[in-house]
Amino acid sequence: MIEVRGCNVAAGFSLRFQRNPETSSGQALKVAATCLVLTVIFLASPSYAGLRGLPEGKSRVQVGDSAPLETEDLSKAHEEGKVILLMFGNIDHCLYCEKVWSNIRELLPQYSKDVAAILKTHRASKFWGPEDEAVKLGERYGVIGEPWLFVIDKKGIVRHIFMGFTGKGEIEAEIKKALRG
Repeated sequence: MIEVRGCNVAAGFSLRFQRNPETSSGQALKVAATCLVLTVIFLASPSYAGLRGLPEGKSRVQVGDSAPLETEDLSKAHEEGKVILLMFGNIDHCLYCEKVWSNIRELLPQYSKDVAAILKTHRASKFWGPEDEAVKLGERYGVIGEPWLFVIDKKGIVRHIFMGFTGKGEIEAEIKKALRG
């Protein structure tokens, strides 16, 4: 008898094999091989990427494009001549989003005169839905999943796009590049 004991998306499949005297070694090997193939297919699927903190697909706005700065907070930051860190994510239910936003918040005090950090919750959370403005902006940028972090220079040009978890050092390096112009 072969029994599946559980499945944990983050850790992969957990299988337990019990040998039944009536089952041949060949049958057991076929089942094990099938499970392995299914695991590889599952791990490679794009929808699993979101569970690992990797957004899916490619954004509509690319490096070198003029950033859509259509919301009041984005327009204001641009008019003030600031580099903009625009993050799409939900820090209430996405661990990776929370960590990236925390990294940004730690960097802000030393760059507050030159950098604006703006968070847009473009997907629903457990407790409330996203603002219509954030949903529309997320669609305009073409972001699927979270977190996404766009580094936009003082001229309104996208200079870097981070997909998924991003460390503080990586963010700071891109801030410095954008400030140098």
